[in-house]
Amino acid sequence: MAGMVPSLTVRAARFLPGCAGLVGLVVGVGLAVWVVLWISLRSSAVRVPAVVGQDLATAAATLQDVGLVGRVQEGVFSRDMAIGRIAVQRPGPGLQLKRGAAILLYPSLGEEVRRVPELRGLPLALAQVELESSGLFTDHLCEVEGEGDSVTVIGHSPAAGTQVAPASRVTLLVNRVPRQRRYVMPDLYGVTEDGATRTVRALGFQLATVQPVPYPGVPAGIVLRQSPAAGEAVAEAAVVALWVSR
Repeated sequence: MAGMVPSLTVRAARFLPGCAGLVGLVVGVGLAVWVVLWISLRSSAVRVPAVVGQDLATAAATLQDVGLVGRVQEGVFSRDMAIGRIAVQRPGPGLQLKRGAAILLYPSLGEEVRRVPELRGLPLALAQVELESSGLFTDHLCEVEGEGDSVTVIGHSPAAGTQVAPASRVTLLVNRVPRQRRYVMPDLYGVTEDGATRTVRALGFQLATVQPVPYPGVPAGIVLRQSPAAGEAVAEAAVVALWVSR
């Protein structure tokens, strides 16, 4: 056994130089392949040009000149770019891509606008909901009284249909106190108390305490005087006073 050790040592010494040479060859071949691929990729790669601001035809030609393809996408709103001009490109300029790669082009639709909805006749809360659903907001509230039959929006600025920028504010004119209906006071002179009472209540008026008035020669229960007087303009729920014969 002791005599075999020198023999193994000699064989190992003879094998190591050959193994090292094989490893070096493999590494060299791999490096050469990598260099060839790198050079090949570098030769086929192009730098993405900037086409934002160009029209579609010019942008497509600019990309084609360097071996890239422009693909038009759905338009986007832009306050800085005219309608039809390229507002966004993806990927952006400066990136290196393989020839034949596609660049996504997003043309401008112009500045985004909203239309003011019709708000007249709506309760304030509903009008504010309508504005928010349209991407708009309430600005000032101008309040008036007696200009409408209910507590509603009776006007707004800008007017309905006006085109405005998103998140714009709309001023509302709101009627806070409902408008009272007006009536012409009927002539109750000579009418019976019961008949006058029915007329007053049918018109929505309030009847004050009936004042009895002694009046010789006139049957009891006849209206001799009234307030407001016949023909006067009176508001809804007005108080009516009657003087009746006794």
